[in-house]
Amino acid sequence: MAILDMFRRSTAPAAPKTSAPRAVTPQARYMGHDRTGVLSMRRAVTRDVKLDVREAANRSFGLAFDFLQNSGWISGAADQIIADMIGAELKLNAKPDLKGLGYEEKERADWCRLVEKEWRRWSWTPWECDLEGKATVGEMLDGAARYYLAGGEALAVLDFMGRADRRRYGIQTGTKVRLVSPHRLTQHTSPMEGWDQGIYHDATGRPTHYRFRRASSGLDVDADIPARDGVLMRVLHVMDRGATPNSPRGISPMAPAFRTIAQSDQLADATLTTALLQTAFAATIQSPEPSEVAFQALQQLHDLEENDPEQFEGASDLAGDLFTVWEQRLDALKSKALSIGGDASQVNHLGPGENLQLHGAVTPGPQYLPFQQNLLREMARCLGVTFENLTMDHSNASYSSTRMATASIWPITVRRRERIIAPLAQGIYEAWLDEAIGTGRIPIKGGYAAFAANRDKVVDSEWRGPPRPSADPYKDALANKLRLEQGSTTLQQICAEQGDDWEETVDQIAIEAARMRAAGITPPFGRMSGGEGAGPQGAAAEGRREPSNGD
Repeated sequence: MAILDMFRRSTAPAAPKTSAPRAVTPQARYMGHDRTGVLSMRRAVTRDVKLDVREAANRSFGLAFDFLQNSGWISGAADQIIADMIGAELKLNAKPDLKGLGYEEKERADWCRLVEKEWRRWSWTPWECDLEGKATVGEMLDGAARYYLAGGEALAVLDFMGRADRRRYGIQTGTKVRLVSPHRLTQHTSPMEGWDQGIYHDATGRPTHYRFRRASSGLDVDADIPARDGVLMRVLHVMDRGATPNSPRGISPMAPAFRTIAQSDQLADATLTTALLQTAFAATIQSPEPSEVAFQALQQLHDLEENDPEQFEGASDLAGDLFTVWEQRLDALKSKALSIGGDASQVNHLGPGENLQLHGAVTPGPQYLPFQQNLLREMARCLGVTFENLTMDHSNASYSSTRMATASIWPITVRRRERIIAPLAQGIYEAWLDEAIGTGRIPIKGGYAAFAANRDKVVDSEWRGPPRPSADPYKDALANKLRLEQGSTTLQQICAEQGDDWEETVDQIAIEAARMRAAGITPPFGRMSGGEGAGPQGAAAEGRREPSNGD
């Protein structure tokens, strides 16, 4: 029995186990707050950025250029961005290290002034700098900035014109530049061969050739141009590589705002259309007379009386009387007219109990302006300009808000200048300086061999753009004066913020001061600091303190 009981217990179905409810364990993870599934509507995938760029580049370039050409907001913003980055021109500030070539500081400064003078002469002569002889270097840099806004990159090809061609055109230099639209760089991709979006890369990933599609005899043909010609660049390809990491090509910085720009245009068009429709139907007459339904009811009464004269006796007479009254009123209305805005538009003379109502356009409503301004703010944030610069609306701007907006946006402008425009100008400058030293137009100790051995030190330079906008230049000048007195800044830094070269500034002050002394005029320089221009009273004022209330 004991064995049979054990067998029964072992084969009997197990009783359901009852366990205590499990406690919910708190979890900390990304996107754990999306309980409503809002993020599920955004179809995002994980892949290389260059794939997204390659798929959207052509469409993005077309949309961006369309907005640049047909949107007043975007066209004005582009002009503002280019003016802030480049201004009239990017000024060369040569900063070579010539100590190894035996130059003293005075000799180095003189050599830099000569280089900057010759560069300005060459870069402002389209016949000399442009391969097609049409644009100055400054104009090509403006075009490069516009190409960057539309395509996220800018391209220029350097060429060298032979002696026979130079003699034919009557020019002296051979270094020439041609600005190329980004859409002319093909999207040819073949990973097995090393091509990625029109750029051929070697085993280490360095670009060696660029495949352009150029027009030849009315046809587009592909041409491969080497990236370098020895130590000199042949193709200058600049882009914000931090915006599209690990991608060989760039994309328009306006791409995130395309939908917002289109929404703004659509909102403006819809609002205008609604306003025009409301204006077209602005005059109405409110009348107490019966509507068409009332006329139909009277007609039914008349028919009922004909079918059952005893029950509906007199209904026909009532309907006839009402019809007679309305007929007399209509005749009276036809006899007179009320003009609105001249003879072209008239409204019949109003009858008793009628009101003439003029309806004004109710579009845009009170919600239009805040919504439109929000769209413009998003566009300004994406483009890298202030809301006031985009809209030219300073009605709600104060001194503090203007300074804060400028302080936030100006680093973006400087960053674009240093990463997009300055590298392009530097590449052109290095090719020009190589030829100038090689041909002897710019002398250097040791000749071309010494320059080639110290190329990186000799071609070092900075590019000065326009100064940062100021809401109150007088307060900024006082702040610079205080910083100079405290020793927390230098004249070089202050001049750099103004887009000037401090050495040129000092040299120009010396020239003007000497010329004024020769003419018997006291130079005004240093008037506030007790310098030469201060005079006896100014010098005494430097050591005199203002009396206080306790004196």
